[in-house]
Amino acid sequence: MTGAVDLFGNPVDEPVTTGPAAPPINDMTLIEKVLQVAENTGYVLVGPSERVYHLVARKTIEVAPRPEEEAVHQLLTVKWLTKGGVHVYTHHGYEGPGNAVLVPKATKVKARQWRSLAPIPCSRKRKAS
Repeated sequence: MTGAVDLFGNPVDEPVTTGPAAPPINDMTLIEKVLQVAENTGYVLVGPSERVYHLVARKTIEVAPRPEEEAVHQLLTVKWLTKGGVHVYTHHGYEGPGNAVLVPKATKVKARQWRSLAPIPCSRKRKAS
């Protein structure tokens, strides 16, 4: 308690502070990979913590690697990906609900534009070993 009161004289609790925000992911190779997987095979969000899983078969999922999970959450935050409906999925014999991750049309268009761009040539020549 801070001893502060609101307009009606009720005591005000200290605000809950969260940890520092995760730094943004700037690895375009990872972002492009995540968008491609989301578009082709798909991701699923499971549980209250929204753990990210790969969709590997029709209703079967596997845990996604941590960097991909962070990229999916970043893309969800900036609305490049959206949460879809709830479906029942299977993971190692267990069944449970999960939200599908959807790729909006504008994101698909932008991802295709990125894929069609030529890579930037390297400015230094590498020594042959």
